[in-house]
Amino acid sequence: MKPRVSIIILTKNPGSQFGEILSAIERQSYSGPVETVVVDSGSTDGTLSRAEAHGCAIYTIDPEDFHHSKTRNFGAENASGDILVYLTHDATPKTEDWLENLVNPIITDQAGVVYGRQVAYPDAKPMNEFFYSHFYPDQRNTLTADDATDTRQFFLDNVYVSDVSAAIERDIWERYRFQEAINMSEDKDFALRVLDEGVNIVYEPEAVVYHSHDYDLRENLKRRFEDGRAYATIAADGEDNFVSNGVQYVIKEMRYLVKNGYIHWLPYVVLYDFTHFFGFQCGKLLGQIEDLER
Repeated sequence: MKPRVSIIILTKNPGSQFGEILSAIERQSYSGPVETVVVDSGSTDGTLSRAEAHGCAIYTIDPEDFHHSKTRNFGAENASGDILVYLTHDATPKTEDWLENLVNPIITDQAGVVYGRQVAYPDAKPMNEFFYSHFYPDQRNTLTADDATDTRQFFLDNVYVSDVSAAIERDIWERYRFQEAINMSEDKDFALRVLDEGVNIVYEPEAVVYHSHDYDLRENLKRRFEDGRAYATIAADGEDNFVSNGVQYVIKEMRYLVKNGYIHWLPYVVLYDFTHFFGFQCGKLLGQIEDLER
């Protein structure tokens, strides 16, 4: 029999789409036992009734107790699977073999941790289409300890290291857990620590989920500020190539927009990219100051 898998989903008001996500989970072809564990932090939109209707194990916490690392650890503590799969409440498995492809590298001893591919939803804005096509390639990759020596470059080069869609061997989670001192980019921190201990990580592009955010400029600024702050804390070693990487990214993005008939989006994308850059840099500066004060 294949290993038992626990799919852990942290929820707060994901909307009616959540029922579609749970249905997509039920359609998965994985032949081993599967449970879905929902940890909800104050939903008022029918999420709990949807989770109950689909037979999920449900745990609730107060909204003020939510924490990206701590709550993920709580979900794992209440899961029974040999493999822990994290899926965010706004990510929808694209195919019926998503779960099979995601956990297979663990079952076959190729890796202890696996991250899947994300593609933008069909109605996503053009810059989101490009973002996911750029950072979530269709080529498989294996990360080893050698990839973790330059933590800054690791953070920027491996955006696909994301617990939006991830599988972790249970005993590896038990040994390393998510650091509860980390409130953002806990996935990057976890990956760096396990790689440093010799655990291989596989990026599996055949395990695909739809996932994208329709952030406005203010939301993008806020999100990238928190990313920059986490980057300063987690990625302490190596060269900081954020600016040069960013310039290359923008050039490729502009070419993509022109090539695909999105020229009218260029003015907005310039503003969007500026808020991304400015927010990240401000967050990074604050993170550096906070580290000096510790």
